Amino acid sequence: MKRLAIIGVLLSLLTSFGCDVVVYDDYCYHPHRDYPPPVPTNVHSVTGDNRVYLYWNPCGACRYRIYRGYNETGYYYLVGETSSSYFVDFSAENGETYYYAISSVSCCGAESELSYDIVFDTPRPEGFAILWDADSYPDDSGYDFSEYSLVPRDYPSADIYFNYDGRYWLSAANSMTDILIYGQIYSFDDIDYAPENGYIPGATVEIYPGWGYVIWTCDNHFAKLWITEATPEYVQFEWAYQTDTGNPELRERMNEKIKQLNKEDKDEVL
Repeated sequence: MKRLAIIGVLLSLLTSFGCDVVVYDDYCYHPHRDYPPPVPTNVHSVTGDNRVYLYWNPCGACRYRIYRGYNETGYYYLVGETSSSYFVDFSAENGETYYYAISSVSCCGAESELSYDIVFDTPRPEGFAILWDADSYPDDSGYDFSEYSLVPRDYPSADIYFNYDGRYWLSAANSMTDILIYGQIYSFDDIDYAPENGYIPGATVEIYPGWGYVIWTCDNHFAKLWITEATPEYVQFEWAYQTDTGNPELRERMNEKIKQLNKEDKDEVL
């Protein structure tokens, strides 16, 4: 009976005081009901196809609010909430540049200031393609990144084409399109930004499975591709194309610290 009486008193006290005690990040603040958690730090974005991935350092908040705007100093509006230290903005559109800020929220609803990091991102399309040998299948040997489709090698909007003569070749479809040999890569995301230098104008370059290449098109767009298979008949590759003119962002890599923070936060939730 005494134990039940004590439990009843404790429940009564908790009910009376409500959310007077706020616990986050191993600290206990009381009786400041409206004391907000720390401002999120190390906010980081990863470019996707019609989406943007956002990551930040967890600060023990109950949840986080994600805000988005169209310029650094302009109005930011709420696009979502999450209890994790990551968020995927599925409402982002390819070719549009977005600015992001994150706030942390206590279990009582007290919200911090917006994060101080300047974070912006421009989503871009990506996909897979197969180009056929230009000598045997000329109408299906070229690729137009702006249309995401196969085209004839001599089509006016073709950017590149493939041919085989005992070795595998990737050629610029016109003299104003440049190709950069990035070299062997182990993940499609190893190419995050188009380099500033190293391009060969109107080039024909030998290609190898596992190697990456960057294309600078004649209308000032950047694309990247990763050769996944090469045969005498065709070449297969993954590609990503930046629809925003002159923007070299193809995908920003998550560094190991961000990956680890994300894993720790998931483990904490689980």
